[in-house]
Amino acid sequence: MGAYMPRFRLTRARAFGFLLIGAGVILLLLAWDAQTGINEIGATNDPLLQDRVSQLESRRDAFLVISIGTLFMGGFAIALLVEPSLPSGVSHDEMFSNARMSSQVLAALSLAGNSVYVPAKHGLTSERVFIPATRQPTMPPVAATDDFVLSPGRDGTAPGILLEPLGLKLLDRIERELNTKLAGAGLESAEGTLQILKHGFGMIKDFHFKERDGRWVMRVEYSGLLDACREVRKQMPDTCRQMECIGCSCLLAAAARATGQSVSVDEVDNSTDVVVFTLSLRER
Repeated sequence: MGAYMPRFRLTRARAFGFLLIGAGVILLLLAWDAQTGINEIGATNDPLLQDRVSQLESRRDAFLVISIGTLFMGGFAIALLVEPSLPSGVSHDEMFSNARMSSQVLAALSLAGNSVYVPAKHGLTSERVFIPATRQPTMPPVAATDDFVLSPGRDGTAPGILLEPLGLKLLDRIERELNTKLAGAGLESAEGTLQILKHGFGMIKDFHFKERDGRWVMRVEYSGLLDACREVRKQMPDTCRQMECIGCSCLLAAAARATGQSVSVDEVDNSTDVVVFTLSLRER
């Protein structure tokens, strides 16, 4: 068997880095060409040739300085700007595996409802996601503890399951790294804080919360994990409304934390890479 060769991923940062390095090499060649012209002229007392040498020296110095800066920027883009995407293969597999496991668990428990993100109130010390048994709008229990998982009904069935959101640890990490607290901050403030998902972690390309007719709309598009998002939406489209993947789950848990309200997923349009959630916020 041959040796394993990892797949090379040409990200936009890498492409930009290689473009800069290519430009730097061209500038170095131009500097070398100017130096060659100076060498060919050599020492001379001819004023016209001396003026030509002065022009070539200026060109050489300018090309040399710009080329060094361009090569440095290209190397920086390749070595550092793509660092968040280096483990993208592992993250892709983990994201898909988590979605598949969640889908299988919910199917085994016959839970068909849309997710409701519950704030840390009335006995809970951290946010939870509630998935009811039916598609009918169902609110989670008013009071619950951290170890509360299933709420059995009178006939022995499970009207809902209360679990830790997949993006909760990521949300806690954001608060630690930015030394901020989202509890009670409101959605606008939370949206500003969560920009780290775009500019720091390279996970999400763009997202927005907007209020419309008394309900909220959340638009999300992945970047670093876009391939995983596409695969999940293609094979398990109900994941987006029931047990959202890490990025969307983090955003929804953040909405519950920032508002102190239950965030109910009413509808999801995941037919394109820009996934659109229609949300209802209710007092718990």
